[in-house]
Amino acid sequence: MKKFRIEKEHQRMKISQYLREVQNYSGRSLRNVEVFLNGKQVRLTKKLPSHGNLRVVEKKKGTDIKPIKLPLDIIFEDEDILVVNKEPFLLTHPTQKKADFTLANGIVNHFLEKYGEVRVPRFYNRLDMNTSGLIIIAKNSFAQAFLQNFSIFEKKYLAIVNGIIDDKEIARINEELVKDGEKHKIQDLEKENLKPEIEKVNFGEMKKYDEMEKIENNLTIENEDSKISKSAGFTNKNKENDLDLEDQSSFGKENLKEDETKIVIERRIFRDGDNLERIIDERGQYAKTAIKVLKTYPEKNATLVECELFTGRTHQIRVHLKSIGHTIVGDELYGKGLNKELGINRQFLHAYKVKFTHPATKKEVELEIPMFADMKEFLEK
Repeated sequence: MKKFRIEKEHQRMKISQYLREVQNYSGRSLRNVEVFLNGKQVRLTKKLPSHGNLRVVEKKKGTDIKPIKLPLDIIFEDEDILVVNKEPFLLTHPTQKKADFTLANGIVNHFLEKYGEVRVPRFYNRLDMNTSGLIIIAKNSFAQAFLQNFSIFEKKYLAIVNGIIDDKEIARINEELVKDGEKHKIQDLEKENLKPEIEKVNFGEMKKYDEMEKIENNLTIENEDSKISKSAGFTNKNKENDLDLEDQSSFGKENLKEDETKIVIERRIFRDGDNLERIIDERGQYAKTAIKVLKTYPEKNATLVECELFTGRTHQIRVHLKSIGHTIVGDELYGKGLNKELGINRQFLHAYKVKFTHPATKKEVELEIPMFADMKEFLEK
């Protein structure tokens, strides 16, 4: 339930228009709500008075996903958003082959225990079964629509890749990308449905007086900018596994200067028929990934990199890294596969950092978690 205080400047505006243009509801989400003006249920077509209170109640929506109690590593939670750290070897959502014991089953059970009712888990992002890290779940249609349509979202991953990416290799890769840049260059950004800049979004001036107080009491935010980061002190069972990547001195002589570590890949990704494997092809969707070298491990012939996604294509990081000749360690589809003797039991890809605009406060939330234990052990042993 959301509550809004009506201001004079929105007088005679239809409720549906007000919710879309001022409060950033989507047209689709409005199909599933009931609205009450000064305590009386009204139609979305009714015009607003000069003052008063508007209450928006989301109709209950069931789900066929079975609630199953699973251990959840909850990083952040309030009335609109839930963020969890997914372990590897766990499916995000049920499939035809596996309907139970997925992250979705655990989330539905968590909602049942917390609210006493079954709620739909609205995943904003998903991860491959063998990829670990942060997943964002919207708790209601309003939060889901806002994240999809208005929130500026940043996603960063840690990946261990095969081969050494040093200065010389970065130069080779960038030269190759320049040569085929025109071939894969996007011609019309608007056709790619890329997200608008945050400055272009009108979040409105009306305040959620009841909801804001609730959020301020629930958010575990350490500063006035509403940022949550690794320094915020949240508990995480993998915190001891952090390699302290922000401490540049910890890299020693192997560490590379930041201006020498950037690789930006803009190559279209295509799925040919029913093949699971994606390829680089002009027929595909535009995709952009930025790669930053963090540390090289010559004794393992491997490199630790940070990958930032600007688009969200299936297998994007895995396909882009393969296209520059550095597959992810443990990737069975695009790389050399597993090696249990070396402790490689899955693809070493971990979603460690997200940043998004909160749907209720309109403030920036930033979450960061340590590297997963198996990746750290591989690098250090």
